[in-house]
Amino acid sequence: MKKTILIFAAILVSSLSFAFDWPQDEVTKDSYKSYFGQNRGNLLSTSMIFSEPTEIKAAEDGFVLAVLTDFSDDSDFFPSTLGTCVILAHDDDLISVYGNLDEDSLSINNETTIETGTIIASSGSSGFHENNGKLEFQIIDEKNKTAINPKVLMPRASEELPLTLTGIMIGNKNNDFFDINVSRTFTAGLYKVYCRRNQISAPYKTTVSINGIIVDQLSYDMITQENNKLCIIGKKKYTGADIFPNEKLQLLGEVMFTPGRATLGLAISDPLGNVKQLNYNILIK
Repeated sequence: MKKTILIFAAILVSSLSFAFDWPQDEVTKDSYKSYFGQNRGNLLSTSMIFSEPTEIKAAEDGFVLAVLTDFSDDSDFFPSTLGTCVILAHDDDLISVYGNLDEDSLSINNETTIETGTIIASSGSSGFHENNGKLEFQIIDEKNKTAINPKVLMPRASEELPLTLTGIMIGNKNNDFFDINVSRTFTAGLYKVYCRRNQISAPYKTTVSINGIIVDQLSYDMITQENNKLCIIGKKKYTGADIFPNEKLQLLGEVMFTPGRATLGLAISDPLGNVKQLNYNILIK
């Protein structure tokens, strides 16, 4: 199943790369309040949330599937926190969602066809953002019930928020956490490796290796559903509670420690290919 999903993701990304435009102008590394895949009350956020109020435009040619002006829908993919939103249908079973809009500025109607760049509305304060007026933007693959990271489908930004790989913690099956800068000796067994969570950005990919061999790799190019829970795909499907055990930590991956000396390698990357890496020499008893 995992292999099938990964193959689908590769085909989707290769065939649809840069198929969408940005839904607002003036996009820089400081244009985001929250990245796709961030923590949202122990749920994985399927939205990319912008930081400044502005006019919102269609990111691709499409058909107006719905204009929602109340909290009538409440699901993991379309939570009521979207407030007033517009949903557009596109080719390849993709839909784009523009949430937290100002209802009074809506300039489109249901069941109409619009072109890329058409002004939809201004961002507003109808969702959970209260008076902040920020766009909440999603791209959903309706057929495969997955949320796609918008950064996969839109032109690359010139720069990203700097990567940070700090505060490394090792968690055991009893949910005990060990600071790797304090303890480098571990009992053999299955562990989870965490870093300090950035409050805005989320990595595009995280990698955990032992002696140079990759043992787990989490990809934030899409979010899937498993048993009605949103998941990030690594060597298995990780839920929001797995990825974010608390407000401070974010999962890098799982690793099985076997007796002996080993080098634990950790890496995170952004959509531009920038990488931060750390290596630790550990002893496993």
